[in-house]
Amino acid sequence: MNRVLLVAVSLLAALGFSTNAFAQSTYATVSGFVQDPSQAFIPGVTVTATNTQTGVTTQTITNESGTYTILSLLPGTYRLTAELPGFKTQVINDVQLGNGATVRYNFTLQV
Repeated sequence: MNRVLLVAVSLLAALGFSTNAFAQSTYATVSGFVQDPSQAFIPGVTVTATNTQTGVTTQTITNESGTYTILSLLPGTYRLTAELPGFKTQVINDVQLGNGATVRYNFTLQV
């Protein structure tokens, strides 16, 4: 009886680990920071990731430290933009995101 219970628990644990591993490898993450030309970090900047094949956009806003993170992006080619009134919009084209990729792109916005 104990042996059957041990096998069942082992099987459930293995299934749980394999499901978590699969889920973590599907989506990509982009993060970074936004600075001005004096290298001061800028809060409140809208950062947008646009999938150039599907047109789907995902946005976030930099926090008080000027950092941002965009989670759960499908693999593909993206255009990243950072914009805030009073600054020139900066664009990074042809960002390639694969399964489970975690990449970092920093911006410097010009006044």
